Amino acid sequence: MEKLNRNFLWMAAANITGSIFNTAIFIYLARTLAVEAFGYLSYATTIVLYLVNFVDLGLSTYGVREIARDRSRLEELVSNIVSFRFLAAAVFSTVFILLVSLSSNAMVLKILMAECALWLFLWALSTEWAFQGVEKMHMVFISLFTSGLLQLSLTCTLIKGPQDLLKFPIIIFAGAIPIITVYLKKLNFRPGLLKPDMKNMRIYLSSSLVIWSISIFVQIYNGIDIIILGVLRSAEEVGCFTIARRTVGGLALLMVFLANATLPRLSSTFQDDLEAFSHATRRFLRLSVCVVILIFLPLIFFSRPLISLAVGGEYLSAALPLQILMLGLILVIFNLPFSTGLIAAGMEVEVLKQTFASAVLNIVSNFILIGKYGMIGAAISFFLAESLAIIWILRLYSRKIGTSVIKCI
Repeated sequence: MEKLNRNFLWMAAANITGSIFNTAIFIYLARTLAVEAFGYLSYATTIVLYLVNFVDLGLSTYGVREIARDRSRLEELVSNIVSFRFLAAAVFSTVFILLVSLSSNAMVLKILMAECALWLFLWALSTEWAFQGVEKMHMVFISLFTSGLLQLSLTCTLIKGPQDLLKFPIIIFAGAIPIITVYLKKLNFRPGLLKPDMKNMRIYLSSSLVIWSISIFVQIYNGIDIIILGVLRSAEEVGCFTIARRTVGGLALLMVFLANATLPRLSSTFQDDLEAFSHATRRFLRLSVCVVILIFLPLIFFSRPLISLAVGGEYLSAALPLQILMLGLILVIFNLPFSTGLIAAGMEVEVLKQTFASAVLNIVSNFILIGKYGMIGAAISFFLAESLAIIWILRLYSRKIGTSVIKCI
């Protein structure tokens, strides 16, 4: 278990470091761009981040699991998956830019969304998942630290006001390219853009598409509220709600990184060592309790002064939505150790059923509540979706894994 402890520590350090840089960029942009321009940026990035799922297709999580099971396939999986994702990024970015150019959006928003499409290539070329598969989590830390530092430096240097809004997507792209290039070389990446190994890809996709579907539905109830809010409400309200949404998203990402640290160990032990599998789940769950006590509860109780201190009094209306979202996030935290275990055990189809149900509930409740209650309604919709998720997953885990949830605690 010593290696698992190191994995947790490196992934925690990676996420904390990445979160510090992202938070600094987030706060700087909120203060520098003002509410309207910041709302435009939030709307554009939310849409593009949906497209990331169509580039990844669940291949990252699939790659982590398969490399953990057989490390001799590392170069094969990296070369095939990265090549395939690059082709997908090229196709989706082209179609997306064409559709944006034909839309009725303001010209500044069209240009902004077209620039953000570059981020699809960053995701396609990223290889942190491969290092997770071989449990070299320190490489993830190096990646997030290097890219985050460069992106923050460029943001503070080049963005001085709303007039610099269109520089930001280029800054993010330029800040990530150096470490991506180094990692591709380190992993002996062999491009196959003209003729990727489609036989292997069909095998990969047969499993990864289920994982991809899970991420799509999770993304729905972790971002569609901003899109619906943007349609039904003002850019100013979108900007305020973004403060709450991005805070919760950053904290959720911390736990996702820790789940990725656990996934290789869960994948390699499920068949042969169920006790080690259960031990890793318990350790993840105990860590989740510590995160809730040390981070989440203080954020709930002190949301107003923290928002005022971080981004200013004009965003204080985000305090109540943030508190509601944080309650929903607590449910996510206690759900994640068990849903990760189910995916590691190859039961992603069962997890897919839960995420589909939660996504449907979230969409319906968002349309009902946002029109009347605005961003408070959006926050309530998230809480309802996560309430359904945790009840479903806990029952599923006890039934499919054969281990009582109470024993894991």
